[in-house]
Amino acid sequence: MKALGRHIVCELSGCQPSLLSDINGIAAMMISAAKAARATIMESAFHRFEPQGVSGTVILAESHISIHTWPEKGYAAMDFYTCGDHTDPWLACQYAAETLHAKSVLATELKRGIEKSDGEYTHVLSRNHDARALVRSA
Repeated sequence: MKALGRHIVCELSGCQPSLLSDINGIAAMMISAAKAARATIMESAFHRFEPQGVSGTVILAESHISIHTWPEKGYAAMDFYTCGDHTDPWLACQYAAETLHAKSVLATELKRGIEKSDGEYTHVLSRNHDARALVRSA
């Protein structure tokens, strides 16, 4: 079963609120996360909401990474979608969780773009990762 892409849907909880409101910090984290995944960055766009929160997307040659933050809840919703065998979206997810000081991560990976026999495409759930207590490297 060959998939065109891997899509991780990620819930980051217990993040440091000040990091979730910092548009420049979020942009830098997203660029570094894309690089960690060995992806090719094409362009990016970010917006800071008042009184708080940031949304942004990094467009990749291999697809995209996106974020929406709720600093008041210490929560960030992220998507990591990459195509090609040279990228690893899990590396981007791990980088983001560590950078935002997430206390817990719930991530689900979908394999997308699986061709069915009738020429239609589908996706399948391929992996769940639930890390309630993250251990950060020193």
